[in-house]
Amino acid sequence: MNDELLAKIRELEEENAALKETLRQRDAFIHDTFGRYLTDEVLEEILAQKDHLMIGGQRRVVTMMFTDLRGSTELSEQMRSADFIRMLNHYFEEMIEIINAWMGNILEFVGDAIVVVFGAPRPNETASGDAVACAVAMQRRMTAVNAWNQSQGYPEISMGIGIHTGSAILGNIGSQTRTKYDMIGRNVNLASRIEGFTAGGQILVSTQTLQAAGSSVQIHCAGEIQVKPKGIQNEILLHNVIGFGHMLIPRAGGGTAER
Repeated sequence: MNDELLAKIRELEEENAALKETLRQRDAFIHDTFGRYLTDEVLEEILAQKDHLMIGGQRRVVTMMFTDLRGSTELSEQMRSADFIRMLNHYFEEMIEIINAWMGNILEFVGDAIVVVFGAPRPNETASGDAVACAVAMQRRMTAVNAWNQSQGYPEISMGIGIHTGSAILGNIGSQTRTKYDMIGRNVNLASRIEGFTAGGQILVSTQTLQAAGSSVQIHCAGEIQVKPKGIQNEILLHNVIGFGHMLIPRAGGGTAER
């Protein structure tokens, strides 16, 4: 092998190494820039599809979680804007950490509400159990959130969580210029309605979620309620979750919830 050929090979190797480094820097930039808005799974899907990200979706069974803070509108009017946003951002930071730990994918923030899906974009056989465990962990973390609020002179806040398992269409919605990973369907609306029946500090789940989540879910039988959500033809039974495995939700005033 002559010197000219060896030099050409070295030149190609250097070009290949430079290209790999450019791609690595690009992916790192995307993760750093958009990691604040998208979960790792959605980011990885975008990076895998690169320049041919398709508009469209697929129908699958997932578990959907909706959360909302109680009385936040009144608080936003009573508090200084900077303080309210600071308090809200701290709350979000705490909740996002837990949602990520339980493999939930945050689809949207609507004011102080959080919309999360479990089991998408990648299928997850334990999605329902993960969602309930996540919700319990989130309610448990509210004790620390309110301790921080008190230390800052902020008011105590409370959160309601609604969870439902069912079929939905998930995928990239929008156009080639603006796209959003989202979920659509009657079950998505039902999950949102379920959250609307919750009180602060409460988790309500549908029968579908309770059955799919497994025996680790602890419920307060006396707390079950029969409701007729808007847009739903028949009444449904909602179950009041008080714990998952060894994790129990603290009661107001101390202690843990009772079965």
